[in-house]
Parts: sequence; C-alpha cells; structure tokens
Amino acid sequence: MSWYHSSGGVWVSIILGLILIVIVVFAFYQMNKTLNELKLELSNLRNALEETKRYTEEVKKKLEEV
Repeated sequence: MSWYHSSGGVWVSIILGLILIVIVVFAFYQMNKTLNELKLELSNLRNALEETKRYTEEVKKKLEEV
C-alpha cells in the first residue's frame, strides 16, 4: 500500500512523461503530414515541368517548320 501513498513527485513525473509522449506522437504526425504535402507539391511541380517541356518542344518544331 505504500506505493499508492507515495509522494506526489512520482505522479507529477508520470503525468509529465505522458504529456511528453503525446507531444512526440503529435510532432511525428505533423512531420509525416508535412512530408506528404511536400511530396504532393513536388509531384505537381514535376508534372508542370513535363508539360512545359512538351510545350517548348512543340513550339520548337513549329519554329523549325517556318
């Protein structure tokens, strides 16, 4: 029974530990979300670059025809 009536310091450290775990989990969640958004943005930029490249090639061919 003495462990149950121990000093409040133990409970404070347990609560702080739990808060720290929650913060770390939230940080990883946010980091993962941000990385996924960056991947999506990178994919969009790559597609835009490919489209620009195709357009440039078409313009180049038309200029060569003239």
